[in-house]
Amino acid sequence: MKKIIYIVIFMMGAFLFSCTPDKYEIFDFEANPAQVDSMDLVPNSHILYADGVSELNIQILAYNVNQVWRKEKITLPDGSLGSKDSLHTDVYKVQLSRLTNEVEFYKEDGTRLPENARISTTTVEDFKVYAKIGDKQSELFQIDVREPFPEKEKKVIPVIFHVLQSEGIEPGINGGIRYTSALLKQQLDEANIVFSQRGPNISNSANPNIEFKMAMYAPDGTKLEEEGINRQSTPLAGGAMKPFLVEHTWDPKKYMNIYICTYPPSNKMPHTLLNGMDTLAGLSIETLVTAEDPLDLSVPENSGIIIGAYNWGYWYFTRFNWKTSFPKYLGLFSSRGMDYCDDTYEQSRTDYSTIEGWVRNTLGFLFFPTNVMGHRGSRSVFTGEQVERMHWVLENCPTHWAWKSDFAFTGVE
Repeated sequence: MKKIIYIVIFMMGAFLFSCTPDKYEIFDFEANPAQVDSMDLVPNSHILYADGVSELNIQILAYNVNQVWRKEKITLPDGSLGSKDSLHTDVYKVQLSRLTNEVEFYKEDGTRLPENARISTTTVEDFKVYAKIGDKQSELFQIDVREPFPEKEKKVIPVIFHVLQSEGIEPGINGGIRYTSALLKQQLDEANIVFSQRGPNISNSANPNIEFKMAMYAPDGTKLEEEGINRQSTPLAGGAMKPFLVEHTWDPKKYMNIYICTYPPSNKMPHTLLNGMDTLAGLSIETLVTAEDPLDLSVPENSGIIIGAYNWGYWYFTRFNWKTSFPKYLGLFSSRGMDYCDDTYEQSRTDYSTIEGWVRNTLGFLFFPTNVMGHRGSRSVFTGEQVERMHWVLENCPTHWAWKSDFAFTGVE
């Protein structure tokens, strides 16, 4: 069960807590800046790792509350129509750019914080913060400061892209761009940014210290014409391609296989576990093997990531979510459900702002999502427990042992 962190937010009554205002109006704060009646503090995380790198970043949503009397139509006892006066409470979102007073952030002890409460720390000690606009002040809420996980030893994973073209289906037909070495390398470069803690908004983050790198040698020890690419053509297409995929599956103990083809897509969780190990929560282990056992390569879905299904076009390739598919391959789940990581937040499937970027988690708290496995947001960080989970898979699932071999880079056993 995820750890519940209680956050008290000053919202001018229960009606503000129950829903986010959906009617917006811009007030002229040059005339009356005191019209800010309440604030929501919206962090990128309620957890901060004391590693000196992870960063707290808080923004606010400010509201004005306006009570007005309105006439409502009613049905009288005799069945005729009438009216009555009713008091309505309207809540409007305030445009912060119109404020005459700046938004200020403070710790509970009165220490002024930088803009947007940006702060990192190396001291494992919880603290509370609040915001002020003029004489209006939010309630305190607590930041859960945690001991960082030990730094992980770097793991370099050799990647081979199997570009398997079905004859008669022109690659890039929808975009006119073929799957060049530069294009494929670009995808790995973008993934490597988030797998090395180099993305933006490094809140509640930990460094996976994992690098995906183009393979240089084929299984027979010959140097590849194109780094990281195995190009093949076949008269087969769709589901009929399975034997062809099996033929071109390279040993997962030496390569991470990524197939670009017309075969149905697949991005499965790890399925094979080292004999004698207890399984990791959430994984459905199908096979137990010893370190010396050969791996079953008869199911391509279990040997790598398959993309480009049904649409052998560049447009599908660019829509493929590399940031989430790689960590799913390494045992992570989406944050829109149970993900087995105590330091992430399960996101609501319905309560979010497409314009402002905030979401509400299932505990009712607003936040700006930055986690790679989150729905929306920057998708730029992993939490400590997510890093621990991915490294557990790399250590204990033989289908993910390519990082243990240099063969793909040297051609030598």
